Amino acid sequence: MENHGSSIMPLHYGHPPEYLYKRMIKLGGLISDIIIGNYGEDFYLNRLADPFWFHSLSLAIGFDWNSSGTTTATLGALKEYINKGDSLKILGGKGRHMGGIKEEFDSIEAEGNIPAGKIDRIRKDAKLIGRVDEKLLQDGFNLYMQFIIMDYHGNYTIVNQGMNSESRLARRYHWKNSNMDLYNDARNGISGFENLIKLDLSTRKSEENRSGIIDIIKDNPLKYSRQRSLDNFMESAPALDLNYRIDWNRMRELYEYNPGTFQELMAIPGLEKSTIRALSYLSEIIYGDAPSFADPVKYSFCLGGKDGVPKPVNVHDYDTVINFYREILQGNRYYEEVSKRLAKINHEGSPR
Repeated sequence: MENHGSSIMPLHYGHPPEYLYKRMIKLGGLISDIIIGNYGEDFYLNRLADPFWFHSLSLAIGFDWNSSGTTTATLGALKEYINKGDSLKILGGKGRHMGGIKEEFDSIEAEGNIPAGKIDRIRKDAKLIGRVDEKLLQDGFNLYMQFIIMDYHGNYTIVNQGMNSESRLARRYHWKNSNMDLYNDARNGISGFENLIKLDLSTRKSEENRSGIIDIIKDNPLKYSRQRSLDNFMESAPALDLNYRIDWNRMRELYEYNPGTFQELMAIPGLEKSTIRALSYLSEIIYGDAPSFADPVKYSFCLGGKDGVPKPVNVHDYDTVINFYREILQGNRYYEEVSKRLAKINHEGSPR
């Protein structure tokens, strides 16, 4: 699995206006069809796995410039359009839609167009990816949204989103199934306003610390149950807080389960963030291998946005653009050539 990156947005509530959302479905769908038609489904999945390209798409089709609703509205619009076709399927969403992923998988499996083995693999990967973003990257964001975009060959992109109710921010995580190593990060970065990282065990920098966690479990973590605080041992470490109210019964269960690898540990149901954090801190104090506390941050308008940023949506321009790209999709070579020349002008500053 390759985690391509993530982005942070302020939490906004509500829905896009109906006049805009209908056009987002049309334009987002047309853009998707053109990309898939020219470059293929896997190329399109790679695009969606790029948080900066995804954000650009959201802006281009007129949604809010920085809202948490960017994810819901853009992928919701794409889901409504794409699921009517026969190339890709989009599953999941926010809240109850996230809870309905199992039923959506069952429905796709019943169609018989995708081998059951590939569907099962994507099911398992989606759950594991959710655990990694929720429990191994402990950045203060709790997942409340998951979208799975998949083709009929077992390729997929997963977009998770978490919220931090205190800071009123949302963070979006993008994954593509091009690399099956969940724990040695290939992130492009996290685009955001604040550094909220508390612990990152999903990075290669924490590899030795993860190994120490397994050693502690095999060695029986109950022997450390009298240790109430690590602050005096680790004065130089950033914001360490090992709460002495650790669930030692849970620690005993892990010891009895005796996982041989970190992957086996992550597969244990009901493993809480606090348990993972406690094991990581104990691993550092015993073996001296510190986890990563670095937030992999990077920084991330065309028709306007729903909140008027950078300008109000111009409905006439929007409909003209929809018609322009519909002509390309229908095979109009003139419109296609104009589009390519405009792209070169935008990229290079002058036409070739």
